[in-house]
Parts: sequence; C-alpha cells; structure tokens
Amino acid sequence: MTKSALLFALRVGVLFGLAVGVVRAQDLTGNWQGSFRENGETRRVVVEIARDDAGAWKAAGCFVEFLHDPAKVESFVANGSGVELKVNEGKGMFVGTIAADSGSIPGAISGTWTWDGKAEPLVLKRAGAETAWAVPFLYQYHMKDVTYLRPTKDEARIAFRPKLAVDYMEQGALAWTGDWKCVACHTNGSYMVVRPLMTERLGPPQKALRDFFVGTLNEELATDEKDMKPEYDSTQEVYVAAGLAIWDANVTHKLSAETAEALGMMFRLQRADGDWTISDDNNPPLESNRYQLATVAARAVGNAPAWEAAQRGTPVGAKIELLKRYLQAEGKLQGDYDRVDLLWAAEEWPGLLDDAQKQDLVAMILRHQQGDGGWSIRTFARPEEWGKGNRAEKLRAEAEFANPTSDLASDLASDGHMTGLALIALRKAGVAAGDARVRRGVAWLKANERASGRWYTRSLNRDGWQFITYSGTVYPLLALEMCGELRPAVGRAVAQR
Repeated sequence: MTKSALLFALRVGVLFGLAVGVVRAQDLTGNWQGSFRENGETRRVVVEIARDDAGAWKAAGCFVEFLHDPAKVESFVANGSGVELKVNEGKGMFVGTIAADSGSIPGAISGTWTWDGKAEPLVLKRAGAETAWAVPFLYQYHMKDVTYLRPTKDEARIAFRPKLAVDYMEQGALAWTGDWKCVACHTNGSYMVVRPLMTERLGPPQKALRDFFVGTLNEELATDEKDMKPEYDSTQEVYVAAGLAIWDANVTHKLSAETAEALGMMFRLQRADGDWTISDDNNPPLESNRYQLATVAARAVGNAPAWEAAQRGTPVGAKIELLKRYLQAEGKLQGDYDRVDLLWAAEEWPGLLDDAQKQDLVAMILRHQQGDGGWSIRTFARPEEWGKGNRAEKLRAEAEFANPTSDLASDLASDGHMTGLALIALRKAGVAAGDARVRRGVAWLKANERASGRWYTRSLNRDGWQFITYSGTVYPLLALEMCGELRPAVGRAVAQR
C-alpha cells in the first residue's frame, strides 16, 4: 500500500442519549438497513442500534456500501421522533423520522441521505437475523458494472477461461484508481508495469491508467522542492516512472516527455546507498523492501527507449551506476524472492548481470518448484525476512507452516502470484516455453483459475483484502501469454471500453 488509508465502510461505537418523547418508549434495538442511490447505483446502509450497560442507546455499528472515503461518524442524535446522523464533519448526513407500525414499535426510519451536497431518499427498516445483510460489505474492487468480492481459498476452480482473468485485470485497476485515486503497487502499479508487455496479444492497455499516472506525476512535480528529499517516501514515484517507461517501450515505442520527467524525479529522490525510501515497509512482498523497489526502478531504466544512453557522463548517469552497483551487491533481501525480481529486471536492463549470474538465478527458481508444478511465495523467504520482519508471528502461526505440502487446499501450496512471477522470470531468461518444467507450471495455472477469473494467493500480511490476488492474476496472465497460451483476440474489447 502507498500513502492512502484503506477504509471502505464506517464502523463506530457512538453513545447517544435520547430525549423525552416518543423515542423514550420505543425499542430501537436491532439491525436497521436500507438503500440509497448515488451516481446511478444502489448503495446499502446498515445501522446497528443497541443499549449500553447503563441502559442508554448506542450506535454499535454503521456501514455504508462502497464508501471508500476516510470517514467517521461525528454524531448520532435521536430527539423525539427525529433522528440525525452526521458523518465526516457534515460531509454526509442522514435526517429521518421514526414511524411506528403499531403502538410503540417503530417500523421504519424514513428520511434523506445527503453526501457532498447531493440528497437521496433513504428508508431504514429493521431486519431479523435471517434477512440482515452481512456487514461489513466484503468486496475487493467495485465498479458500477461489476463487484469482486474478497478472494478466498474456498472459491471454486474452473476450466481455464482467460477472458475472465483479463476482465479482472482491467476492471480491478480501473476500480482501484477511481475509488482511491492513488498509485498502489498491489493494483494499478502492477497493472502499469505488467500490462503493457501484453500489448501485442491483448491490444493497448487502458489509456485512462496512463493518464492517471501522468496526472500523479504532475502533482508530484508541483510539490515543494524542499520536501522532495531522499527521505521522502518514493514508492509512488518509482512506480510512476516504471509504468510510463514500460508503456513507452511496448505501446508507443518512443520516449515521452512525461517519462523523461518521471525518471528525472525518481533519481532526484534516490538515496546515497542507491535505493529509495519506503516509509511504511511492512506490506510484503511489494511495498516492503528497498531492494525489491530498486528492481522496479531498474525496469524503468531498462525499458525507457534510448534514455539511459543519453544520461552517460551526466550526474544522473552516475546515479544509474549507483543503482546498478546496489543491485549487484544483493544487500538486505526478502530471501530468494527479491532475486526473482532481480532476474526479471536484469533481462530488461542489459548489463545488470552476466550470463553466469542469470543462470544461477534460473537454477534457484527451479529448485523452488513444488511437486504440483507451481511455485509458492511462502517458500522463497523465511518469515523474518519479509519486509521488516513484523509478519513473522503471523506466518509461523499458519497451520501449514510446519509441514509444507503440495496439497491444492494448503496455503503453503503453489499460488498464482509466485507461479506467474517464476514463469515470467524463467521465460525472460530464455528457458523455452516447451521446457518440461515450464509446462508443469503452465498446467498448474490452467488448472487453478477461480470462478471470478482470479488465481488465489493468500496474503503474507493479513487475511482480509488479499490484494496480492491482483498481482496473483496479472502475473499468471503475462506468464501464460509468454508461453503461447493466450489467443490474440482475448481481452481486446475489454481493454478498450
């Protein structure tokens, strides 16, 4: 994750007192739910009302579907038969009236939901246990025409359907960008450093994603120069530079002015050691390690058309050499995982490694291949080596840790992220698509796509969002494309809509 917070629903415990009148006699305890319309789509709302130990009413929880703004409930007041709920210092507000069906039993709270000045009708009705909506509203990505629930290992496997996976790749990146409006390595960042490589087979990537990267670049260029120092978190800047460079190399085949500016900014932020600062380095495997981020910077340098040669003899040229020495020294690594990214970068940046070094990395990747033909991210580093080591307790507590197995139901079995990444690196290094070991990896991918179009990968961080399933789908798609498993027509219509 980058600088933005992850929050898609509101959950608060706010105590509120009820004034004298109709409300005092009514029983508001329960799950109240309803829907309002915003920008042409329906959003569900749940408010859970209960009493605290002192007998006062409290809002035990409030959830709004598809609400991604960092927000909190500021107040909830019931006075007489009126109810007022304020959110985000008044940015959102619900004003309603309690109506009783019979006697003192309220049947509905009818009113208006207002968000950013736009008002929509909202009626909250009490729901029983059998009809109550499950909250929070569990989804990973949402667009008006599609919602992807959070991935689970129990999702059904299907016969290989590449278009489903392409749909997820395209829609997930657009949904993240539209909702969060930031560059995140786990979603639109992964899209921009991988998707352009499939242009010949799938057609050009989404121009809207490039436009967003350029807009982000312009915002960063407008940042006060005194703030743009090596201690500045540079994850976003590295991914912007790499995404634009890889786009140039594979889509337009010429260096753009925006890419040149992004590369210049990236190297202005380079640290004296040759790497870049990550302020929140606790989300392995991507936003977690300066070395891994440096391999992304290396891909930026290696892909930018004719850019590196123009820097020779300049101060930026010296920084490029510093990056090369840093990567060759292999400092603090996430075990063998970062070495897989190093091999990928070396194949796109000639001169980073020699042939013998590359073949050593190929042999290392093949040693990690599982009995089922795929690869497991959890075998590539010890728990303490991921990020800054703060996920070790979680990883060691996983049931399968003490007994790695190739059972497809196991979280230590092969996964989409690592199988795709391993095959990409092997193919980049020249291992033939027909090699028996590559074919076994391809067979694993084709047998393990899920009903949503994704390949499941369990997060190293927390068992909630499973955002690694996005790269765990984009990597397999590129790997399958490099092994001749995608037809040219797959995804063209999706990519361009």
